[in-house]
Amino acid sequence: MAKSASFESRKARAFKELAACLGEENVSENPAVRSSYRWSWGFVAVAPYGKGPELVVMPRTVEHVQEIVRLANKEKLTVLPICAGSLTPSFEADILIDMMKMDRIIKIDPESSYVVLEPGVTYNRLIPLLRKEGYTIAIGSFPPTFSPVGNLAVQQGFNHNFSGRVSNQTLGLEIVMLDGSLLRTGTASMGSDYWSPQAGGVPDIRGLFATSLQATPLMGIVTKAAIRIWPLMEASGLPIGGFDTFAKAVKFSKTVTQSCLGDQSMVWNWVLTAMTESHIKGSKDHIDLLTHRMTADYTEPYKGLYYCYAWTQFRGYKEQVDCNLKLCERIAKEIGGKILGNEELGNTIPNCWKSWKRDYKDFDPLAEKREKHMWSYMGGERPGGGSAYFNGSTDDLIKLEDAFNRTLRDKYNQNPQPYYVRMFEGGTGAHLRYMLPVDAMDEYHRKRVTKMREEMSSWVNDNFPNIHVAGGYKRGGYKKVETHSIGMGSALNRIRDALDPNHVGFLPGEKRLEPDEEGKAVTAG
Repeated sequence: MAKSASFESRKARAFKELAACLGEENVSENPAVRSSYRWSWGFVAVAPYGKGPELVVMPRTVEHVQEIVRLANKEKLTVLPICAGSLTPSFEADILIDMMKMDRIIKIDPESSYVVLEPGVTYNRLIPLLRKEGYTIAIGSFPPTFSPVGNLAVQQGFNHNFSGRVSNQTLGLEIVMLDGSLLRTGTASMGSDYWSPQAGGVPDIRGLFATSLQATPLMGIVTKAAIRIWPLMEASGLPIGGFDTFAKAVKFSKTVTQSCLGDQSMVWNWVLTAMTESHIKGSKDHIDLLTHRMTADYTEPYKGLYYCYAWTQFRGYKEQVDCNLKLCERIAKEIGGKILGNEELGNTIPNCWKSWKRDYKDFDPLAEKREKHMWSYMGGERPGGGSAYFNGSTDDLIKLEDAFNRTLRDKYNQNPQPYYVRMFEGGTGAHLRYMLPVDAMDEYHRKRVTKMREEMSSWVNDNFPNIHVAGGYKRGGYKKVETHSIGMGSALNRIRDALDPNHVGFLPGEKRLEPDEEGKAVTAG
């Protein structure tokens, strides 16, 4: 690999200055340390996408981050911040900024229903403190070692258990801009210790900094975030419905979400439900399920399971919860399904039911260790590995589901695959996620499934123009935004040029900026 002599000297100067500022223990150019960041998303099997960073730094303060950015501008080096949960697909920057040592809980404010956190705070540290106050925070099915700031603020993820009410859980941000200056959004921009996006006369610019999937340019580095918290209330409910079609299950979830009955409503197909059940249970049942999937059509559920399960999470006063349970029974019956009783759930999917109750009725995802988290099952067959994400109206997703299943079967000879749907704010739309299996230890299989996922995403783009194929730069990413959007790409380019004239913010696929007068290329190593 060829590198310029000037680049090596600039990197050496940067290492020396960073070690003096942050401490030698917080700066590394060790190949073993650098290579540990090559894996996409930190745990997903479709990886690595490229080489690791040149330097890894771990700041402890906002001032450290500002100094890193100033040095990057001085030496013309690219930077990329990460924390657990920000789901960055590529780590090829010159300086990778691991934010996990910035781990202060600045503020827990039950009165105003939010917390202010640094990126290094994890769910498993925060949730016990919130429960003492009678509160919880949005969390998805990911491990509790994730960062709420990474998942809810940097990524502004919608894949969480309060998405039926509000997708964006972030109320305000503190950002180190890429010239080293400091910015706060909303009311915090006025010097207030009250964080809210509703500041009269101040534009809402939070979305400019939600770039961790690298589908848009990096505009700044989030160092603090104010995030919503939710009261646990005196009662909770989790009605689980069984439906013989995807369309009925989705219609149920959409209806209860539009009626504001719940915090979230989800649909799981029979494959995902059976996989979760059998992996928790283990033993012979797991082999039986794999055998069924290899021989059965996607229309043939395993061992008498329903084609789809739909469940709704809600909290409230006891009378309110009792009323909502009866309404869910009525809605399910009118649509052509039913709310399942404890006996039926206990006889068919007891372990899956227990897992759902723990996370979405008891709001206690830390009650059991997640060695059997669905992204860790089997090692070789990871449902999260080849995920394909589709956002759109429920009517369009219903049409997509059957067509997608048939195409997987007829074109790729794939056995029935797991997927789920999660409703967005008041039923305005939904998110369909297919989880194609990937053997992380088999390079041929990894490439094959990656190719299939990309081809299927292109097929959806061509045949379902109103469905948004979500994902990072490897699925089109910023190139797709730049070339296909109505003005968005050119606007982002102009904003980036103003905020980051040296382009030190890492953007995948972008050629490294080096002054023409700098040294000739030499062969490294």
